[in-house]
Amino acid sequence: MQPPLVLDLTRLLPGPLAGRILRDLGYRVHRVVPPGGDLLAGHSPATFAWLNSGKSEETVDLKTQEGRHRLLDLVGQASVLLDSNRPGVMERLGVGPEVLLDANPGLSYVRIAGHAADDFRQVPGHDLTYLAAAGLLDRFDRAWPGVQLADSAGALWAVIAAQRGLLRGGGVFDVELERAPRVFAYPPVAGLDGTRVCYAVYPARGGRVALAAVEPHLWARTCEAFGHMEWIDEAHSPVAETNSVWQALQQILRQRTPAEWEDFGRARALPLRAVRPPRAPGDPDDWTLIPWN
Repeated sequence: MQPPLVLDLTRLLPGPLAGRILRDLGYRVHRVVPPGGDLLAGHSPATFAWLNSGKSEETVDLKTQEGRHRLLDLVGQASVLLDSNRPGVMERLGVGPEVLLDANPGLSYVRIAGHAADDFRQVPGHDLTYLAAAGLLDRFDRAWPGVQLADSAGALWAVIAAQRGLLRGGGVFDVELERAPRVFAYPPVAGLDGTRVCYAVYPARGGRVALAAVEPHLWARTCEAFGHMEWIDEAHSPVAETNSVWQALQQILRQRTPAEWEDFGRARALPLRAVRPPRAPGDPDDWTLIPWN
């Protein structure tokens, strides 16, 4: 029996990432693209290629009767449809949720939109503005330029919505990119912000290492491994020039390479890992989210 079919009508990042995740989960993903294609293909070819690897694709012009009939044919074969058109566009084209669910009552129709509030529904946005609206931009000040957190969270919510739709036997599920990153908006966990010696990034020889010895037993093991049991009560002391423990840890960790410290940590069961550079799309060590069979 063939895996379920996902129709991916989306472009740019959030929807195609959701499609990539579903593909990694074992679904067949078929892209339905407009005649103008996807802007991301020209803007960031490597990202585009990674997002859409393993998906089939065809061009369908939903502004024509032939294109709408083709979409309805595909919907009859599909289990999930991903859509990121602006609210109301599919209805104006004559292929809104009611029409598509009439063609396939078991379809899980996942709509990815930008904003939650009615007065912003038609306003364009991107990851940066969604994080701003979600009240998270200050918290992620150092992360947002390199990681599209709202888009990525929206992709994951879209996958969850698709799975929920399959369990429920179909339906329409809205994912709003302004709301999606609120999964990160839990009250901050004290001490997990890189400002305490037990949970921080340190310089090593030729790179950096991350130490995450928050629990008392892990900090005790770290103190023992470094031969400084007198630090046992200093786990949550501050990362500061005036802190002798922090200064000493920096001096110790600068003595070896990140790879050597990883070997050291692995041998002693310490939460100590090298800080690796981002993997480029197509890298032999490129990640697949979950190696599902």
